[in-house]
Amino acid sequence: MPATLLATRAGSDSAAERDLLTVLRMTGAERSVALYASDMPTGFSWSRGVTPQVIAWVMQGVDRLGFDDVYRSGIEVQYYRVLRLAGQVPAETRRWLRGRFPDRVRLGCVERADAMLTFRLGDHEPVSGFVGDDTFRVYRAYGDDVDEVGV
Repeated sequence: MPATLLATRAGSDSAAERDLLTVLRMTGAERSVALYASDMPTGFSWSRGVTPQVIAWVMQGVDRLGFDDVYRSGIEVQYYRVLRLAGQVPAETRRWLRGRFPDRVRLGCVERADAMLTFRLGDHEPVSGFVGDDTFRVYRAYGDDVDEVGV
């Protein structure tokens, strides 16, 4: 009986926790880029209990593109979103967005899924640390750690 109490957790739990931490540290734009590249169905609709599957799709998109591409495209997506809010999107930025995300229906679906994922992840406190893969990583600081990171 004591041996069962001291048993280590299964590897899948730690992988799921690692994926959750990675997705928590990603920006919404980065998650959108990764979801677009994943196998998420274009007609996906959020329902109860799908958060782990959406996290898996985000990780699949990161694996396909590499974090460097996800990071850089995420910056461009965020730039577009700010310009769109200001009503000042240049033609070059529109062309980039249409080239990167040619299926507008899928993009809308991805943006809705990312918004719901952001809402669902709101219950978790983000933890400072590195996010990325073996080729490219960035450090994201949250809470008190922000003061300790040099600019």
